[in-house]
Amino acid sequence: MGARPKTVKVGIFYQMDPGVTVAGGIETFIKGMLRWTPPDIEMCLIGVTTDPVARPLGRWTTCGDARSSFRFYPVLHVEDLRRRLLFPLSIRFSLALARHARQCAADHDVLEFHRIEPSLLFLSDPRPKNAFVHQNMAELHNRKADIRWKYVPSLFYRLEDILLPRMQSVFTVREDAMENYRMRYPQIRDRFHFTPTWMDPDVFYPATGRERTELRKKVAEEYGLNADHALLVTVGRLDLQKDPLLLLDAFLRVLRVRPETQLLMIGDGVLRETISTRINELGMADRVFLAGLLAQSRIADVLRCADLFVLSSAYEGMPMCVLEAMGCGLAVASTDVGEVRRVVDPGVNGAIASERTPDALARAVLDGLENGGTYAGKPCTAAVADFVPRKVLAPVHQAYRAMAASEHGWLQRAGRT
Repeated sequence: MGARPKTVKVGIFYQMDPGVTVAGGIETFIKGMLRWTPPDIEMCLIGVTTDPVARPLGRWTTCGDARSSFRFYPVLHVEDLRRRLLFPLSIRFSLALARHARQCAADHDVLEFHRIEPSLLFLSDPRPKNAFVHQNMAELHNRKADIRWKYVPSLFYRLEDILLPRMQSVFTVREDAMENYRMRYPQIRDRFHFTPTWMDPDVFYPATGRERTELRKKVAEEYGLNADHALLVTVGRLDLQKDPLLLLDAFLRVLRVRPETQLLMIGDGVLRETISTRINELGMADRVFLAGLLAQSRIADVLRCADLFVLSSAYEGMPMCVLEAMGCGLAVASTDVGEVRRVVDPGVNGAIASERTPDALARAVLDGLENGGTYAGKPCTAAVADFVPRKVLAPVHQAYRAMAASEHGWLQRAGRT
């Protein structure tokens, strides 16, 4: 019998609490990675806790479910992850991590970062490092950006110049971001890779006709909707990046053409009060409904019985919410952002606004509603068939194995073996 393969231990550093549902693509991305880990890879999360009783500060605890469990080590107590404080959470997390770095990172083969700031603490650590970049950081110059580095972009790019060359691999969820990095760092261009996001096929799948009817009644009762009226749904943070105010202005124009249409907004964020005020100002309180944060399974139920998914973002990577909607067989109307065109084919399974204006987005929504019977179903599910964890994450898992296999050489060169 051959030797049993070595288990590769990967430590993920990110300012999240796995026990809390938040509106954020990075958190969903990491939770998916933790869930879809192959048997030869052990992933641990170093993050923050909102419940120091259930997930004690400075101690390893086991999180997850029967299908997949992982070890979790919080370095910082945060009262409410939805609140945006003056002092950025990324900096607070990095400072707290400095006090715990030795304990929480000691036995990992690969160190992984979903924001680059915490990797400053491991500059002298010879172990291989992996980074995920969830945006094209050229968006720092986008006036709609809610990334605080936009106030000092040159400082952020300088930080990248220091930290990215110390990564053994960097995965980006936007192909143009990968190309930008390869041009900026030609000597290490082979370390930069594009990997899309994915949808979980165990959660996001279409409903049969009867199931859809029953779900529609259930969702309508829960949120005070009319089950007989067209239902639009959007999922995401209520912030500048997702531009929900653009969506409301577009929806007002949709109502002039199709007054018996409803919009359900799933998510939460800093603009919630502004959105509520705007809904009332536009006289749409009986047409627009705020659902708040929902678990994935409940989001999937809504997607399975809706008529159209709408994305109004100012910028994106590869939005998981679009993949999840299409996995449920739901057509999409979207602004032309990020990697949306990789799966949304106008006139086939959705519509893409010609420009980022309320009129253009409204036209895309009306197109999606008018042709929903043609766009929905198989054209959607076929477009996202390859965007599943097993396929998307395979190159990432292979990178972990390769880095772990080379770890002995890294330690040897550092004089630690």
